[in-house]
Amino acid sequence: MTEQRNPKRFVIVGNSNYGLYYGETDATDKEIVEKGSVRLDNCRHIFHWQGKTGGITSLAASGPCGPRATQSRIGAPAPSALLTSVVNVFDCSAEAVANFARIEASGG
Repeated sequence: MTEQRNPKRFVIVGNSNYGLYYGETDATDKEIVEKGSVRLDNCRHIFHWQGKTGGITSLAASGPCGPRATQSRIGAPAPSALLTSVVNVFDCSAEAVANFARIEASGG
């Protein structure tokens, strides 16, 4: 019998070292809370970003966007990363996912 996993979702994860990361996970909120960690596929470190407004919730809603979006500093994707000391997980909107993909395509 094969193990059935949850559907993947795009998230922004904050950890206790104030790092922000963007990627995909199939972990549930309950699993993340219980373990205090999460594995992200195609994990990208978010150093700083330009968007519609400030704040992490705006980043999860809109992603890096606007006329200065290419000035965002978002790392190249690592195939997979285990993030520990997780303190926040924000689900990303379809708009945010599209804007992160645009930044990646532009080499940002």
